[in-house]
Amino acid sequence: MIMHTKPTYQEQERELAKIKTQYKRLKLKFDTQLKAPKKSTNKLEPHIDDYFLGDFNRFKQLIKNSFDMILLMDSNGIQQYVSESCEKILGFKQEELMGISVIEKMIHPDDQESTKKDFFDMIENKAHGGAQYRHLHKNGSWVYLEAYGTNQLDNPLIQSVVLNVRDITERKQAEQRIKENDIRLQNLTAAKDKLFSIIAHDLRSPFNAILGFSELLSNNPKDFETDESKKYIEIINSCAKNTLVLLDNLLNWTYSQTGELVYKPENLNLSSVFQDLLETSNSIAKIKNISLRYIQSEAIEIYTDVTMLKIVLRNLINNAIKFTNSNGEIVMYAVRNQSHVEITVSDNGVGINKEICKNLFNISTNITSPGTTNEKGSGLGLILCKEFVEKIGGTIWVESEEGKGSDFIVSLPLYKAL
Repeated sequence: MIMHTKPTYQEQERELAKIKTQYKRLKLKFDTQLKAPKKSTNKLEPHIDDYFLGDFNRFKQLIKNSFDMILLMDSNGIQQYVSESCEKILGFKQEELMGISVIEKMIHPDDQESTKKDFFDMIENKAHGGAQYRHLHKNGSWVYLEAYGTNQLDNPLIQSVVLNVRDITERKQAEQRIKENDIRLQNLTAAKDKLFSIIAHDLRSPFNAILGFSELLSNNPKDFETDESKKYIEIINSCAKNTLVLLDNLLNWTYSQTGELVYKPENLNLSSVFQDLLETSNSIAKIKNISLRYIQSEAIEIYTDVTMLKIVLRNLINNAIKFTNSNGEIVMYAVRNQSHVEITVSDNGVGINKEICKNLFNISTNITSPGTTNEKGSGLGLILCKEFVEKIGGTIWVESEEGKGSDFIVSLPLYKAL
């Protein structure tokens, strides 16, 4: 099988210079003959035409069949010549791209400054150079191009900057996919490390307490007074509930990572969502005698996924309980504006310093702190909140000051009811 390889930049440049030289020489000779007496011109004209047209057609075919574009530009960046391959690459015809300042009119605004610098550096240094930039396609999209040019302005036969330009869009897209895969791999590695940490420590610790105290009660029931037994039972109950929360988070987070938890929006009344959360979370709040309430200022309906929203708010409530002292207070409320609803879970607990706030939702930082009664945690709850809030099209942030409590705010788009 015969392999056809693309000519290199240098080969194309040499061929172009050679043909231009021949073209100028023949044109000069042809112009001279035109100025000569009519009799002489008539004798030489057929021979010159054949010779000239033969080289010209060779030049034209070379450029036409090139995989890349050949450009000639003057010292101001005005395109004097564009090869026919511009239509295959950019969708424009030759005449549409000639006589214009391509940098200002056709190159992406974000790439204009660097491309202009590269071009004029090449002119000033009378050398060669290259650049990568995005060029407008006739259909309105952007095409990634790579240009390699030489300054031939001082060459009397060329008097242009000669550029060989090729389409590198596919290469750029491949590079972007590699970057995205690299980020995804880093996230998966962080997720794996987090999972092993939870299984090895956070998930085992509550079971140690549950098993230890339940064995004491089971093996020596007569050795404990009623109040002491009640205390141990409350500890077991608290550990079991916290472990259940952790398991729920672990399962939900796993579903999120594997894509098994699908976004299913529906019309929701926020008041009913908060009432459900109060029923399930009050039993945990009562252990620390914390007041948990929802302040409803108006009826608010949103269009979102009820499962994901409840997971987010439940975790924010549990986090507030964990870092609020006994006899403290947690308040939930929602405020609607024209386009969004902001849901706030506010506590008067220990608060968070600014440095921790910056990385609170980042899985790779692995921030965990014991609660006000030394409750253990995995740090997974807030990470889960961020992931699910983003899945339902919202944002989440925290406003906090050490010693003065925290406000966790979730902003969700307020879609019209269907």
